[in-house]
Amino acid sequence: MTYLVKTVSAAILVLSSTALSAQAETYLCKFKDHGRNNVIPKQVLVNVQSAGTAEIIDPFLIHMKQPPKKADFVSDTSKLLRARWTIDRMEFSGGSRLDLKISLVHRKARNKAFVTIQVVGADNTDQGTGSCGLQS
Repeated sequence: MTYLVKTVSAAILVLSSTALSAQAETYLCKFKDHGRNNVIPKQVLVNVQSAGTAEIIDPFLIHMKQPPKKADFVSDTSKLLRARWTIDRMEFSGGSRLDLKISLVHRKARNKAFVTIQVVGADNTDQGTGSCGLQS
C-alpha cells in the first residue's frame, strides 16, 4: 500500500507540472465506497488535456506497471467531467486475462464522483462513489 501511495503521489507531481505547462487540469478522485467486490480503487488521477483528451493513472495500471492510459472518451464541461478508459488484459487470480472498462463521472457543483468498472466477458460490474479535487 505504501508503494501505491508513493507512486500516486509521484504521478500527481509529474502530471501537475505537465498540467501547468500545457494549461491542463488534473483531478485527483478519491473513492470511499469500494463496491460490493472491493475492486473500486481508492484513488484515480485524471489529467484533462486540450482537445478532449485525458491521461489516467489508477491502481490497476500501477499494479501492472503500465504508463498512464489515454482515455477512450473525455467530456469536460463546467458542470461535469466524464472519462472512460480500458485496462487491457488485466490478470485475475486463476490466470485469466480480461479487459476492464472503467467509467468515471464527476459532478463538479456537488463534488460527487461515481466510478463503474465492468469486467468484459463476465457478469461483474461494480460501482463506487467519492469526490474529486482539482490539483494545483
